[in-house]
Amino acid sequence: MLSLPSTSSSISKKKYDVFLSFRGEDTRNNFTDHLYNALQRRGIVIFRDDPKLEAGEEIAPELFKAIQQSWCSIIIFSKTYAFSSWCLEELEEIVKQKKDKEHKVFPIFYDLDPSDLRKQKERVEEAFAKHEERYKEDREKIQRWGNALREVANIKGWHLNNRHESEFIEDIVKKISAKLCQTYTVVHDELIGINLHLVELYSKIDIGEDDVRIIGICEMGGIGKTTLARIAYTQMSPHFEGKTFLLDVREVSDKCGLVSLQKQLLSQILLYECFNFFNVHEGNAIISHRLSHKKVLIVLDDVDNIQHLKCLPTTLNPNDALRLFNLKAFRSDTTPKDDFIELSEHVVHYASGLPLALEVLGSFLCGRDVAQWRSAIKRLKRNSNKKILDRLRISFDALEECKKNIFLDIACFFNGEEKDFIIKVLDGCEFFSHIGIDVLIKKSLIKVDKHSRLWMHSLIQEMGRKIVKEKSTDEPGKHSRLWEEKYVHHVLTKNTATKMIEGMIIDNKRESSKLPNLSVDAFSKMKNLRLLKVFCLSNCDDLNYLFNELRLLDWTRYPLRSLPSTFQPDNFIVLLLPYSHIEQLWKGNKSLYKLKIISFKESQNLIKTPDFTTAPYLKVLIMEGCTGLVDVHPSLVVLKRLKLLNLRDCKSLKSLPTKIGMESLEILILLGCSNLARFPEIDGKIEHLKTLDLSGCYKVEYLPENLQQAESLEVLDLSETAIKEPPSFISQLKNLKVLSFSGCKGPSKLKRNLLSLFKVSQRGRMNSIALMIPSLSGALSSLRKLKLRDCNLGEGDIPSAISCLSSLTYLDLYGNNFNSIPASLTRLSNLETLILSNCSLCDIGEGDIPSDISGLSSLKFLGLDARTTSERTGYSNSIIATNCYRLAENISAVTLLKTHIKPFANSRTTDVLICRYLRIQEEFDVIIPGNEIPEWFSQQRGGSVIEIPLPLNIQNDSDWIGVAFCCIFVNDGGSEKKGIGGTAYIHCRNSGQSSYNGSVFQGRNPRRVQSAFYCFGREDTEPITKDHLFLRYFSRDKLYPLSFEDKCGECETKNLWTMDCSDHECDELEMSFQGTNRLPSFKVKKCGVSIMFEKDLEEIKELQCHTTQSSPNFEHIHHHSTDKEETEEEGPQPKRMQKVFNFIIGRSEKKQ
Repeated sequence: MLSLPSTSSSISKKKYDVFLSFRGEDTRNNFTDHLYNALQRRGIVIFRDDPKLEAGEEIAPELFKAIQQSWCSIIIFSKTYAFSSWCLEELEEIVKQKKDKEHKVFPIFYDLDPSDLRKQKERVEEAFAKHEERYKEDREKIQRWGNALREVANIKGWHLNNRHESEFIEDIVKKISAKLCQTYTVVHDELIGINLHLVELYSKIDIGEDDVRIIGICEMGGIGKTTLARIAYTQMSPHFEGKTFLLDVREVSDKCGLVSLQKQLLSQILLYECFNFFNVHEGNAIISHRLSHKKVLIVLDDVDNIQHLKCLPTTLNPNDALRLFNLKAFRSDTTPKDDFIELSEHVVHYASGLPLALEVLGSFLCGRDVAQWRSAIKRLKRNSNKKILDRLRISFDALEECKKNIFLDIACFFNGEEKDFIIKVLDGCEFFSHIGIDVLIKKSLIKVDKHSRLWMHSLIQEMGRKIVKEKSTDEPGKHSRLWEEKYVHHVLTKNTATKMIEGMIIDNKRESSKLPNLSVDAFSKMKNLRLLKVFCLSNCDDLNYLFNELRLLDWTRYPLRSLPSTFQPDNFIVLLLPYSHIEQLWKGNKSLYKLKIISFKESQNLIKTPDFTTAPYLKVLIMEGCTGLVDVHPSLVVLKRLKLLNLRDCKSLKSLPTKIGMESLEILILLGCSNLARFPEIDGKIEHLKTLDLSGCYKVEYLPENLQQAESLEVLDLSETAIKEPPSFISQLKNLKVLSFSGCKGPSKLKRNLLSLFKVSQRGRMNSIALMIPSLSGALSSLRKLKLRDCNLGEGDIPSAISCLSSLTYLDLYGNNFNSIPASLTRLSNLETLILSNCSLCDIGEGDIPSDISGLSSLKFLGLDARTTSERTGYSNSIIATNCYRLAENISAVTLLKTHIKPFANSRTTDVLICRYLRIQEEFDVIIPGNEIPEWFSQQRGGSVIEIPLPLNIQNDSDWIGVAFCCIFVNDGGSEKKGIGGTAYIHCRNSGQSSYNGSVFQGRNPRRVQSAFYCFGREDTEPITKDHLFLRYFSRDKLYPLSFEDKCGECETKNLWTMDCSDHECDELEMSFQGTNRLPSFKVKKCGVSIMFEKDLEEIKELQCHTTQSSPNFEHIHHHSTDKEETEEEGPQPKRMQKVFNFIIGRSEKKQ
C-alpha cells in the first residue's frame, strides 16, 4: 500500500534522489550500470561518480557534497568494496548523514555476505589488515570505517543469492520508487484538506497487488476531483510501466469521438508508436492486446458513467477552507489584517467548503480594498458568481426531464428533509423518485447523511434555484416554484399567479398587519399547484376553493377550524397541520386513498379525528401534543399499513379503540398520556413493532400478553406507569436493546416478582424494586441500554445474574440508594456508561467499595454527581463527580488522571493503522470538587485561556504521550443550565510574527481540536455552588492525527497536521475553557497545563495538593447530603483508593 507523502521528509530541496556507492572495478560496467539505467528510466535522479574522480587517494569534495544533496544512498557491497579507502570514506559520510539528517540507506549485498561485513572476516578482514598497515598513525579512522560497515550491514537490504540480475534490479527499482513516491512535495495550496483523501485513495488502489482495480472519484463539480487525481497520478506513476492522464474525457469524446481518446491513450503509454484505426471496436482490440501484460496507470478525467465508485472526497472543513481562500486572496495562508477577517469568514461561509468557489472568489478579491470586498459580498448574496454556477450546472444539464424536476423540488423545498418523506411526496407527483434520487446521489448532486436526510450543497441549491428563475426573469408568477418572500408577496398581492406555479413556500416575515390575505382569488389561477408550505401567521378567508392537485399541504398554524368542505383531496399524499386551530379535519368523509402521512402536532383544539376508513394506505399518524383530544375514531383499527402512531402528551386522551391492528406498526408512542386508562388489546400479528413508549402513562396497569409476539421489539419504556408486576413476556424479547423502568417506586409485591424473575434466592429478604428485569438466563442478550432511575434500589438489590447482560453498554441507576458501587456490576465487561448520580455516593469512603472491581474494563463514562445531572456533547472518556466532596478527600484528581492514562500510554502501538482505527484513548476528563490547581501543572494562569509553547519536533519524541489541562470553575449565580468544556487550538510557528500575548507563531488560522462539552443544571437538582476542578487530557494522537504506515517499509509515524504545516513546526498549543454560543459557561477562575511524558507515569503517587484539603465546609456538606450515620476515619488512604479507581477507569491488571 502506498503511504501518504509527508512534506516534513520531502526531497524537494535535494538535488539528487539517489547516491550510488560502489567499487568501480567490481561493478561499474555491469551490475551498477544496469541498475543506474533502470533507475533513470523511472525518472529517478541519480548521482554516479565519474571514474576520473578516483584518480587520487583522497575522496573528492564533490562526492561528500553529492551525498549531502541526496535523499538516499544505495550501497553495492561487492567482493573488493572494503579494499577501497575511497568507498569507506563514502560509507562513513553516508552513515553520518543517516544519523544527522535522516538520510535513507539501502544496502545491496551483491556477492558478499552481510555477516562478513559485521564480523569483518575473510575478504573484509584482509582488506582491513591492509588499511591498518597503510594508516598506522590514524587508528581512529580505521575504527570509524569498521563501525560504519557494521551499522550498514545490520540494515535490511537486498541479496542477489543467485537470482537473475534483471529480475533482481527490477525488484530494487520498484521498492526505491515506492519509497521516493512517499516523499514528493505537492504545491502547498493543493495539499490543503487533501491529505486524508489521498490516504483513502491509496488504500483503495493498494499498489503492489497483482490485480486490476477501477476506482471512481465521484463528487459535485469544483470539489477537487481532478486535483486529487493529478496529485495521486504524479506520486504513483513511477510504480507503473506505462501511464496516461486523459483530461476532459466527456468534452473530447463529444467533439472528437472515442477513437481519438483511444489513440491518445495508446500513444502516451506505448511511446514512439503510431496507431491507425478508425473505429472503437478495433481500438478496444488493440488496447486489450497491447496492454494486457503491462502494469499501467490510466486516469480518465471528467467521466460521467463510471459505476464502481469507491472513493468519495468531501468539501473542505472550515479551517482548511479559510486557509485555501487566504492563499488566493492574500497570496498567503496567514491570517489577514483585522479589516478583512470578518469579510473573509463571510466569503468562506458562502463557499461552504467548495474548493472551486474558494479559488474563484479568492482570486477575484485579491488586491481589492475593504469597500470593494463589501460590495462584492453584497452582490454575491443576490447573484452568485457565474463561473462557479456554470461549472456546477454541467451535471444538471445531463439529467432527464423527470430527474430535473426531482432535483428542482429538492433545491427549492426539501433540502435537509428525510429521504423517505421526500420519496412519498414525489412519488405522488409521478416522478419515480426512488430511481431518480439514486441517480442524483450518483451524480453527487445530493447526499444522504447518517440520519437518512437528503442534503444539497448550498451552491448546488443556489444553482438549481437560479435555473427556476431563468424561465421568466421579469414576472415571478411565471416561475414553476416560488420560495422567496419578495416574489411570493408580489404574486399574492398583485394577483399575477399563473398555472406555471407548481410549488410555493409562504414564509412572510413582515408584520402580520402587512400580510397578504390568503383568499380564493390569490390561488384560483394556480391550477397545477402540487406543493404548498405555509410557515407564518396569515389572514385567511374561508377557502372554498383549494387546490385539488395538491400532493403536499404543510401549513403551520392553520387558522381555520376545518378544511373547506368543497375541497377534494383525491391526490393528497402528505397533510401537515402542526400548531393549527383545527378542531376537526372536515365534516363528513372525504376520499383519502392516496394519503400516506397526517400530522396534527400540537394542535390543541383538535377534538375529533377523521374517519380513517377512506385512508387505508396511511403510514404515519402524528397527534403529539393534541391536549384536547379525548378519544380516537374507532376506524383506527382498519389502518393495516400504519407504521408510526405518535400520541405523545395527549393528556386528555382516555381511551383508544378496544382493539387495534398492528400488522405493519413499527413505532407506538404514548409517552405522557397521563389519563389513558388502559392499553388496548392487540388484534392480529405485531411482528414489526420496534418501539413501544408508555412512559408517563400513570394509569396503565398491565400490558396484553400477546405482546410476546413482538419479536422485533427493540425499545420498551415502561417508566412512571402503574404496572405493579413485570410483564412475563419480556424474557422472550430477544431483540430488545433499550429497556427503561425509571420511576417505579411501587409496592413490595413488584420487588418480590422482580427477584423471582432473576431466579435468585435471597432467604428472608424481599427488597424493594430489585431490578425490574425478567429472567436473564440467555434472554435479553441484545440489551444495550438499561435505565432504572429512582427505583428505590439499595444494597444487595442488584443480583450477580446481571452479568448475563453481555451486550449492556449503558446502565443508568440515578436516584437509588447505594452506599458503594454495587459489586454485582463488576462482570459487565462491555459496559461503557455507568450513572450512579444522586445515589448517596458522595459519602463514599475507603471501606465502602469492593476491592476487586476491575471487571469494568470498557467503562468510558462514570457519573457520580451528587444531586446534579450532567449531559455531554461529543465523545470523551470521563469521570464526573460533581458535589462529591467526600470522594474528593480520598483521592486527588491528578492521581485519577494518571492512573487512567498509564495503561494506555504504556501500550501505545507503533502500528499506525491500528492506532487510526482503534483510536486508542485519545481523550479523558475528570470533574471533581477542588479549589486549587495541583502544583503538578507546571504552568498556571488566571482566567479561562492558557497557551503553552511546544518543543520543536515534539511529535517525533517517542517519550511524549500527551498534554493535560486543568481549570477551577464555579457557578457565578443563576440556576439556568451552564456548561464546561475545553477546546484546544494548535498554532504553527513563523519566526516573523508574534501573537497577541507576545509568543511567536505563524499567523495562519489555527487547527481546532474538537472535544466533549458538559452541561449541568436542572430544576430538580442541586446546583454546583462550590469550586470544582475540570481536568482534561489529550493524547498525542488526538493532537496530531496519524497517517498510514508504509506497508512494505519502516514504520515512519507522520501526522497529517504537520504535513499541512509544510516546513513550519507546530509550536504553540492554546486551551480555552470558554462556553459555546448556545450555552453559558461556568466562571473559570484559573487554569493550568502540563506536557506529559512516559516518565511522569513511572510512579503513580498520590499528590497531596491543597485542592481537596482546604474546603472549609466539607463536614457540613457531608452531614447535609446523607441521612445515614457517619463514622470518623483516620484520614485518606490513597493507595487503597487507587485500587478502587483502577476499576473505575477501565484499567485491568489481570488483562495485562
